[in-house]
Amino acid sequence: MATSRTARTSPARTRRSRSSALAPESMSGTRSRTRSHLLEAAMRIFARKPSAAIAEIAAEAGVANGTFYNYFRTREEVLEALSVRLAERLHEDITGDSVGVADAAERTAIGMRRFILQALRDPNWGAALLRVWSSSGRIAAEAADPVLADVRAAKRAGRFSYRSEAAALDLLQGAVLAGIRTVVEGRAGQEHASAIAAHVLRGLGVDDAEAEEIARRPLPHQDPTTRAVQVRGGGTPAARAKPARSRKGAS
Repeated sequence: MATSRTARTSPARTRRSRSSALAPESMSGTRSRTRSHLLEAAMRIFARKPSAAIAEIAAEAGVANGTFYNYFRTREEVLEALSVRLAERLHEDITGDSVGVADAAERTAIGMRRFILQALRDPNWGAALLRVWSSSGRIAAEAADPVLADVRAAKRAGRFSYRSEAAALDLLQGAVLAGIRTVVEGRAGQEHASAIAAHVLRGLGVDDAEAEEIARRPLPHQDPTTRAVQVRGGGTPAARAKPARSRKGAS
């Protein structure tokens, strides 16, 4: 049997090897597109069925199980890759929605609240984000740039006061991650997003009353063209999900 399996798989491996040797740039582009296609399929299937198995992800993508394993070793690995992609999209959405917000302190609070609220709406995403964050420095480094842009702008405007930028970033990111864990574990609800934001603003030098007021302002309206992010079921696929509507008093 071992000889038979080798005979069946060797030609495919040979073809892949020859293709890579003949057109490495094209093959690299093909691999990138296939990986993105698998992640988009995973996004759709997880939106309908959070417990979807590898075979279901492959079927949604229209590929064989073996193709899936060329890119991801486990279901958890694809979920973690998906969480990185969705975190990047959420950052883009937050930045776009905050364009009209002049106060950098408020923009900082909006980002904190949106991440915690997203984890509350989608615990699978939140749990995957926590796993990725603890196992790789990639997402932490990528997340730092847009956060630091607002933190630095707030300091230049006299809104924030801190001696160590690294400590200020740790305070903000650490509080958000702890807040995500709290809501994912069901120990707090949507009010926790505003509570975390208010405490961080105080820690960065905003006075108590103003920090509380900023943290409870209505979130900016999300543009209908913005891509909503979601990994769990209970609605339309993530790529077509309706964005959350801003409402007064939202946390």
